[in-house]
Amino acid sequence: MPWLFIFLFTSLSWAQETISIKGELVEKGTRKVLPEVNLFLLPHKIKSTTNAKGEFSFDNVPKGDCTLIINFSGYDRLEKQGVCSSSSIEMAIYLERTSYTTFETTVTGKVNKRDDQTQSITQEEFIKAPGSFGGDPVRAAQNLPGVAQSGASAQIIVQGASPDDTGYVINGHRVPLVFHFGGLSSVIIPQAVDRVDLLPSGYGPEFSRATGGIIGLTTKEPQKDRFHGLAFIDLLNSGFMFEGPVGEKSSLLVAGRYSYIGQVLKVVAKENDDFEITAAPTYYDFTSIFTSEINEKNKFKTTLIASKDELELILNKAARSDPQLRGDFYTRTEFFRVIPQISTQLNAKTKMDHSLGLGKDSILVNINGRYLDINSNVISHRSELVNEWKPTYKTYLGLDNQFNSSKVRINLPSSYSVGGVSSPFSVGENRRFEIKDTTTLLGAYLRQEIKTSENSKWTYLPNLRVDHFSVNEDTILQPRFQLRYYWDPSLLLRGSWGKYVQPPRPQEVAEYVGNKNIRSPYAFHYTTGFTKDFRQNTNQGLEFTNNYFYKELKNLIYPNIQKNYDNSGTGTIVGSEIQAKYRKGEYSAQAVYTYLKSRRHVSGLGTHPSEFDQTHNINLIGSRSMNKWTFSGRFRFVTGNPYTPIESSSYDSDNDVFIPLRGGIYTDRFDDFKALDIRIDRKFVYDKWILTAYLDVQNLLNAENSQNINYSYDYSQKKKVRGLPILPTVGVKGEF
Repeated sequence: MPWLFIFLFTSLSWAQETISIKGELVEKGTRKVLPEVNLFLLPHKIKSTTNAKGEFSFDNVPKGDCTLIINFSGYDRLEKQGVCSSSSIEMAIYLERTSYTTFETTVTGKVNKRDDQTQSITQEEFIKAPGSFGGDPVRAAQNLPGVAQSGASAQIIVQGASPDDTGYVINGHRVPLVFHFGGLSSVIIPQAVDRVDLLPSGYGPEFSRATGGIIGLTTKEPQKDRFHGLAFIDLLNSGFMFEGPVGEKSSLLVAGRYSYIGQVLKVVAKENDDFEITAAPTYYDFTSIFTSEINEKNKFKTTLIASKDELELILNKAARSDPQLRGDFYTRTEFFRVIPQISTQLNAKTKMDHSLGLGKDSILVNINGRYLDINSNVISHRSELVNEWKPTYKTYLGLDNQFNSSKVRINLPSSYSVGGVSSPFSVGENRRFEIKDTTTLLGAYLRQEIKTSENSKWTYLPNLRVDHFSVNEDTILQPRFQLRYYWDPSLLLRGSWGKYVQPPRPQEVAEYVGNKNIRSPYAFHYTTGFTKDFRQNTNQGLEFTNNYFYKELKNLIYPNIQKNYDNSGTGTIVGSEIQAKYRKGEYSAQAVYTYLKSRRHVSGLGTHPSEFDQTHNINLIGSRSMNKWTFSGRFRFVTGNPYTPIESSSYDSDNDVFIPLRGGIYTDRFDDFKALDIRIDRKFVYDKWILTAYLDVQNLLNAENSQNINYSYDYSQKKKVRGLPILPTVGVKGEF
């Protein structure tokens, strides 16, 4: 009997033994915390729910055989057996998403923006855009209506305006450019950019000094949940980014990139006897972002951006049409900005923002001892006070100033250009001088949002801006007016009118090479349009936008052989834009079409097309996301740019060179631009990191897309220079 009692007591103890299970549930690969997720233990029918930190626990679980079940929407079902076999269990569970390629949270077109004219692309959208060389934000912006790139340059054309009429800003502060050499990538690594904004015709009073439009980049706020990182390498460049918390209320991001595309060109150049590359074209960029919550009312953010492009080669033979163009050729463009920003929420209805842009711009072009050397120290300042006086009246009062201290060194021949055709380098009178100058650009603006009642469908925006330019002592008042009407929550009607001005370029007013009496060019913008959203507050379905614009250009600056420059030009730009975006499940598609006519009138030359008159601009974009795969493509068609033909030439015996005799100004056109770009992404998901392999192919059909012309020494023969050939980019990216 004692043995039987001991056996029964021991069996009862075993039957009653229980255990505790604790753990953390995170998303596989990204390690994102998953709160409010139900977990079940079978066959015990015990339930637990994760807290805000993704933590869960099961108490008093009978020890033995059991299975953990997680069945959460958007994720693969998980069954983990044998979790109740140990006496004390702590585990980390990595739950795999059904798809790592879909837009889970972004509702297209719902970016918070104050200006109806602004079009924005978020990081989640541009990072997967076809033809963007690995998700470059500015290249992705070329999918927007009215946007085109100026050949292989780093400039952008907006709605038929000159690239010089486009302004570039980062966090609201002007920078000299946003593209690297050849327009292949932006000056900021894509993963450090929150969004890219296009401000075309009719934009608000917050910005100025650009009669064409504004391209703006906004940097992201570094993540604070944990330490994150990524690194990538492909055929064109490689880079890295790290971000994470610094203390309880601060975060830091550091990113950098280096391009070695020039090494490829250097190998190609060895097969060419006309030139050799001594320092292959390269570019570098570095970005650092720091944010901190000073207290409940004040937030601080500072961004550091540094960018450098350089190219050096040797012309072994003189250029065919200009014997003086030979020898060493070197060009370098670099700039940096430090942009500290502080945002203060004074009360529930009043907010104030202040920011500075501190930096330096540098451009050097050296052609066998002839040079252009520009160095500028730049300070820019922005302040804005936002006050919602009542639900029907809100104001934005701001300052937008910039101060430049420049030193310009020039040792170059004078050049006279008409219709984009310059006289040979050899015939110009050599000019050598040095200029030191300080310029001030002052701006102030008032933006008002007015409703007649809280429920009114109408919003009136009578805006005003004033700018002063010290380069020519111009002070210009710029009234601007916008109107919006919500027919219903899904249909927005809008219109705008306004005056826009920009200062003359430094060389146009500089002593020796410019004209001190030059006035500032300006434009009147007229726009109207509508957006119809059929998606009913989801990211599925159709969104359709149609805009019409007209620009009247005044005081345009053109070269004048007697005065160097004058305000003899006027112009008009008229056009229409259509954008249709559709998403259904794993499929998305977009059709963008711009029609425009861009004309210029110059005294003595008559009326002619603008150099940037692209009548038709079509983008057809599609993508499909399946589990860990994304397939996307873009077909682009753009009417060929106009150019001025050279009909014959005359011989200059003094300089042993032929002088071109121009035909009708911009009366011929290059062939239409056609390109098919594709992109394929494949993700490999591990517990704590994700590896992405991608293939991005530009100009898959290898269309020639000529964008320039080479002439023989006497201009009797010509050959069109093709644009970018088929260019595949294969790369990998790891992130954790």
